[in-house]
Amino acid sequence: MPTITSRDNPQVKSVCALSVSGKKRRETGLFVCEGFTLLDEALRSGLAPRQVFCLEGQEGRLPPLECPVTAVSGPVLQKLSDVPAPQGVVFTLPLPKAPEALSGTRFLALDELRDPGNLGTVLRTADAFGLDGVILLGDCADPYSPKAVRSAMGSLFRVVLHHMDPQELGQAMKRLDLPLYAAALDTDSRPVTQTELHRACVVVGNEAHGVSAAVKRLCRGSVIIPIQNAESLNAGVAAGILMWEMSR
Repeated sequence: MPTITSRDNPQVKSVCALSVSGKKRRETGLFVCEGFTLLDEALRSGLAPRQVFCLEGQEGRLPPLECPVTAVSGPVLQKLSDVPAPQGVVFTLPLPKAPEALSGTRFLALDELRDPGNLGTVLRTADAFGLDGVILLGDCADPYSPKAVRSAMGSLFRVVLHHMDPQELGQAMKRLDLPLYAAALDTDSRPVTQTELHRACVVVGNEAHGVSAAVKRLCRGSVIIPIQNAESLNAGVAAGILMWEMSR
């Protein structure tokens, strides 16, 4: 098995470019993942890695693979990795094809959610509660950025993602005959515990500004999570509570 020892190797530079550039990910149709656990999750989800870079001496930890495997030195793996303590293996996966249309009865929409850690948390929770899809509205964080991939912990491989603008969301909900609610701290918001969410789409807004006015105009109403003392909840936490209510 060949071993890469130079941090300036063209293959290494190519993978690093995928890690830092969403444009490069879209151009190549590839994104980067890291760790033996995530590799196992990808294979379990039926995904086929395109290339695997493994720390020299740890090749025996790899499962059977049908793609090129390259051993790398410690310094090279450190360059490939997005974390201070690399997890032994870095690999690339093809970006999934966009689904043609929404299908199902329970969705969460994210209105310009910017933090990739929050996004990864939402995807992991959506997977845990069996939602039919997560809808990304506007300028959301890239779900295939390293931090989002890491935060999702494999759930990214199973959750169906849709990219839409607000009007497309409104039309899709009408077609599915599903109510659309905004999670908002409005005075007329109904407690989420008093709202039927088993067949619905709930919108969680931007961390700083909440759900936009354009999206609110499409909604049947607003829902609120009753809390005490704290002014508000982290977007990822709020989304988790809402998804629990949707699946309860």
